[in-house]
Amino acid sequence: MINKDKCSMCSGELDNARVEMGYTQCMLCSTEEKVSCHTIYPHKTGGYIQVVSKEQSKNLNRLDRRGTGVKSAKYYKPFVMEEKDEPKPIRRNTKCTKVYTSFDTALKQIIEFYYEWGYERTLKELRRLNSSGDIPLMTRVRIQDMITDMYLEPTPRALQRKFKTGVV
Repeated sequence: MINKDKCSMCSGELDNARVEMGYTQCMLCSTEEKVSCHTIYPHKTGGYIQVVSKEQSKNLNRLDRRGTGVKSAKYYKPFVMEEKDEPKPIRRNTKCTKVYTSFDTALKQIIEFYYEWGYERTLKELRRLNSSGDIPLMTRVRIQDMITDMYLEPTPRALQRKFKTGVV
């Protein structure tokens, strides 16, 4: 008869916890591997674990981008801090010497462009004038708002059709 408190291999003492789990060998004689786990994240949070063997755990962690274990940055370049030269001193109280087209001149030019080429091309022309430095951003915004209002304003013919009236 086998004593349940003794190891079946070396006759050493068995822990009560191992006896309760049904093991007949002590930890030194046992050939079973420790179990491992793989963490699964079905969402951003609220992960759960799946109990698997160590070999399966390593493979799953290798395949899963959020797997636990040792992470290495073997695909990244090493981070190196380079010393920078002294920054340029900030010049204060210097006025802008850029000469822009006046607002009135730009407005007249853009309205003529709008009547000839339409809304979309006019907006592209406004962007071109601003990016080339001919007009400042605030001028572009103000003129663009005016052109958009002109574009959205109904024509007399459209008002005539809407209200089914005679000549407006």
